[in-house]
Amino acid sequence: MKITACRQLEDCFDGSSVYCYEFDEGWTRGDLDRFQVCSHWEYHLEFPRPFFRAREKSGFEVKGVEGESNCRVVFSRKGKEAEKAWLESLFEQSVCT
Repeated sequence: MKITACRQLEDCFDGSSVYCYEFDEGWTRGDLDRFQVCSHWEYHLEFPRPFFRAREKSGFEVKGVEGESNCRVVFSRKGKEAEKAWLESLFEQSVCT
């Protein structure tokens, strides 16, 4: 799974950065397991479109739908660069600047 694009989204949070990351294929359960190291992990298989969300106390959050090839990411104000580097290190390549 590779990152193919990312774009900053309009947000209403003070000081945070919200992005949409796009990938070359849809999320699988194996891909989602990468986020189980986060302090709060949710996976809702019972939903018509299985939803996942991984969060940290800092405000960092990744959420999306299994099978789709994108996700929404919120980076915290103070940890943005480290969180971005960690997220992008989970995948084979990054095109996000």
